[in-house]
Amino acid sequence: MIPERVPGDTVVTAIVPAAAYASDLGFIGAAVVNRYRYHPDAHPYVSLTELRTQASTKGLLEFRILYEQTETFGRSIRSRWVLLGERHPLDNYFGLGNRSAFDSERWEERYYNYGVMRGRMEWTGRKTVFRPESVEGFLDITGSTFIHYEMPDDDAEKLMGLDRPRGIDGGWTSMAGLGLIWENRDSEFAATRGNRLEVSGKWAPGLLIGDYPMTLLSGDVRQYITLPIPYFRPVLALRTAGSWTGGKVPYWKKPYLGDEETLRGYPLFRFRGKARVFYNIELRTWLYEYTPHQLRVGIHGFHDSGRVFQEEDGLQDLFRNHHRTFGGGVAFSAFTPDFILRFDTGFSDEMYRIYMNIGYMF
Repeated sequence: MIPERVPGDTVVTAIVPAAAYASDLGFIGAAVVNRYRYHPDAHPYVSLTELRTQASTKGLLEFRILYEQTETFGRSIRSRWVLLGERHPLDNYFGLGNRSAFDSERWEERYYNYGVMRGRMEWTGRKTVFRPESVEGFLDITGSTFIHYEMPDDDAEKLMGLDRPRGIDGGWTSMAGLGLIWENRDSEFAATRGNRLEVSGKWAPGLLIGDYPMTLLSGDVRQYITLPIPYFRPVLALRTAGSWTGGKVPYWKKPYLGDEETLRGYPLFRFRGKARVFYNIELRTWLYEYTPHQLRVGIHGFHDSGRVFQEEDGLQDLFRNHHRTFGGGVAFSAFTPDFILRFDTGFSDEMYRIYMNIGYMF
C-alpha cells in the first residue's frame, strides 16, 4: 500500500548527508536536499527542488540542481530544469563495442581511467494531449533541449589516449527533441500497478550550438504487477529500454551500459556502442511502515541484462551475448512517499559495485 501524500498546501523537506572513503577518491562528503511542495489540486506535487553535491580529497567535485513544476507560466505544462557541473578524476573508458576487453590488473593500474570536466543545462516539458474515458491513464507530448560540455584529459598512457575516439578533444553538444509518454501507473515513485511507455527523438542538425551533429532515438517500456502474497504484497517491476544514435557522435554521447540506471555491477560506462538494448527485473516489498511519519523500510532483488551494438552487428545479434548482473538492496522512505532513498549492491562477472540514489531505478 502507498501512504497518502501530505494533505493541504504543504512543504516537505528531506536532507540526507553522507560520508564515505574510497581508495581511488579519498574521503568523500555528500549531501542531498529534496524539497516538495504539495497542494490537493496538483499532481503529483506543485514543485520539486533537488540539490545534490559531493566532493572528495582527491579531486572529485560535483553539483546538480533540479527544479520541476507541474504548471509553467500558469499553463498545464510540466517543466523540469537541470543544471549539472562535475570534475571527476577517474571516469572510465573501455573502448567501443559489446566485447571491449577488461583486465583486472590494468583496472587496478587505472589504465581505463581518465579525468574529465563536464557541464550540462537541460529543459524538459510535457503536456497532456489525450485522456481516454474507458481506461485510466493519459498521453503526454514532450519537448526537450539541452547543452552539454565535455573536456576529457588526453593522457597518452591510458586507453583513452591510445584509442583516441571521436570526442577526445572535447567540445559542445546541443540537441532538441520531441516525444510521447503513455502513463497509467498508480504512482510515479513507487508504482504497484500499471505501465508506462516513452518514445523520443533528439536531433543536433548543426544549426544549434555544438560540434557534433547527431541523432538519438530512444524507447522505454515499464510494467508493474502486485503479486497476491499476503502481508508483503511484493511488486514485480519490469523494464525494457533501448536507444540508437547516428551522425558524428562523440564517445560520451554513445549509448552505454554500466551504472545504477542500466547494468548494476559493472563499472561506470563499461560498454559503449552505436546502439543499446537492456532489460531490468526487480522484486520489491516494504517490510515495515510507521504511519505517523510515513516511515517505510523495504528490500528488493534485481536482475539486469543487456548489450550494445556496433555497425558490424546485425539483427541476429539482438538476443545474443547479453551481459548479466544480479543483486539486491534496501530502500527507505520518510515524511512523504515520494522521497525514497535506495541502496543497491550489484554483481557482475568482473566485479561488484555499490550504489546510493534517490528513487527506485524505474
